[in-house]
Amino acid sequence: MDKREKQQSPLRGILQFASQRKGLLRISVILSVLSSAFGMVPYAAVAVLLGKALDNALTIEWAVSLTLVALAGYFLKHFLYSKSTLCSHKAAYEIIQNIRCAIMRKMSKMSMGTIQEKSSGEIKQLVIDDTERLEGQIAHAIPEMTASILIPIFVFAYLLFVDWRMALASLASAVLGNIIYYSMMIGRSERMKEYMSANGDMNATIVEYVNGMEVIRMFNQTASSMGRFKGAVLKVRDITTAWYKHCYPFMSISQVVMPSTIAFVLPVGVVLLSGGTTTLNEVILCILLSMGLVGSLQAMIEFWHDIAAIYEIQPRIMALLEAKELPEPIEAQHSSGNDVELKDVHFSYGAIEVIHGVSFTAKAGTVTALVGPSGSGKSTLAKLIARFWDVSAGAVTVGGADIRNLPLSELSEKISYVSQDNFLFNMSLRDNIRIGKPDATDAEVERAASLARCDDFIARFPKGYDTNAGDAGARLSGGERQRLAIARAILKDAPIIILDEATAFTDPENEDKLQQSIDHLTKGKTLIVIAHRLSTIMYADKILVLEDGAISAEGTHEQLLSSSQTYLDMWKAHISAMDWSMNKEAEILC
Repeated sequence: MDKREKQQSPLRGILQFASQRKGLLRISVILSVLSSAFGMVPYAAVAVLLGKALDNALTIEWAVSLTLVALAGYFLKHFLYSKSTLCSHKAAYEIIQNIRCAIMRKMSKMSMGTIQEKSSGEIKQLVIDDTERLEGQIAHAIPEMTASILIPIFVFAYLLFVDWRMALASLASAVLGNIIYYSMMIGRSERMKEYMSANGDMNATIVEYVNGMEVIRMFNQTASSMGRFKGAVLKVRDITTAWYKHCYPFMSISQVVMPSTIAFVLPVGVVLLSGGTTTLNEVILCILLSMGLVGSLQAMIEFWHDIAAIYEIQPRIMALLEAKELPEPIEAQHSSGNDVELKDVHFSYGAIEVIHGVSFTAKAGTVTALVGPSGSGKSTLAKLIARFWDVSAGAVTVGGADIRNLPLSELSEKISYVSQDNFLFNMSLRDNIRIGKPDATDAEVERAASLARCDDFIARFPKGYDTNAGDAGARLSGGERQRLAIARAILKDAPIIILDEATAFTDPENEDKLQQSIDHLTKGKTLIVIAHRLSTIMYADKILVLEDGAISAEGTHEQLLSSSQTYLDMWKAHISAMDWSMNKEAEILC
């Protein structure tokens, strides 16, 4: 299916995720059509019964038989409907699961820059809210909409056979109702885009409000933050209310007109009957069958909303699934060592270049430190080495191979990235560590935790390694989360380690334990470290000083103290901060 076809067929685009469940969805459609067909049986039975009565040919046997037929039709309608719904929900859940898995697989192949262009609220809305809406729409709209279209067509064809004039009259309410409905839908697309945008902003604001609660309270920003939150909620309310106000008169009239087939068929039938061009039996039959169409016609209106929603949600899903990925190499290379080299690397965020011609080599088994003022490009360089983004120009090589030509799986095995803000999943501490090596034994996990100095705080929990980390690791302190992330990296045992200010915000007690865990992690590895505390990188083999996205100086600690004013100023500031901290501790002790 090409891109153009996907854009033209949103429903088809959703159904491509049905996978093994397409057959189940087809069965659901067939059962739904049969259910609607049997729903017409009681009306036909009553028409025959009244016809027999008018002809004075109604016997007890006929009355009982027709009653049983009507009851059987009623029973089969609901029985088949329940089976249809069961099948369609099973298929719908499979489709939703496949869509969510496809989104997650896609996001794992996208650059971090592309992902970060979307707010967490937008992603949550797409993965959770929109796909959840699709479940009900797929489960009901597809089979029941099909039945709501086919059965009226079959009944109309039969009515044409009975009397084409009353058949046309039976369509009048449907035609008029649809004209009213489509008048209501004018401008829906623009309104829905506005609603989706506002809803995404609201979701993002809610996530921000909850995640930032500690800061909000600390700095007494409850009123302003609550104001932003309330404003986002009220915007969604206003858009929704305006849409309902617009729709209400149209829907009210449509709901009255659509089921009023008898209001059109009866007058036509009376005129034809008085003119002697039809019989009373035919009039009764046409009236009853047209009344039987009411349910299908009303359902048709309701399900148009669902189909319209599918046509709105599917393009957003496909836009994400068609987003640019980090390209896999056509002819893969393989690295032949653990040297990391940057060759005249440039990188831009949009139109703004933030890295300007950076070149350096981190030899295998050595320690290379990146230092510099905030915003100088240290973390950006670290993420370029880990290929969170691709460089705009130049190259990053690992073991002599351009990382763009390495399979992503091989690059992932080569590099461990530990940042200052590592994410823990809402699962056991053991499983959080095991992410570093999914097939690791419990003994391997516990050894890595011990080397990372995690065993002391894990032992405090009654369930030990089986303790749930909480949402984003909420049950652990910052230092504990950091050590757990290092245990994860120790277990992975990658030959190249990138530490992005891993000790930036830890307290002195935790820093000592954290430094011990880092020593175990980096022993014998190629280490690239972004340093916040310069005392931790005094003995690095090479220190690079970054300013405004470029290297202004490089050398050892001693060399830079005499050759780089920026480094000297940073060192003096670091020593002053340490002296101040020690003096404060001494004052407290005294």
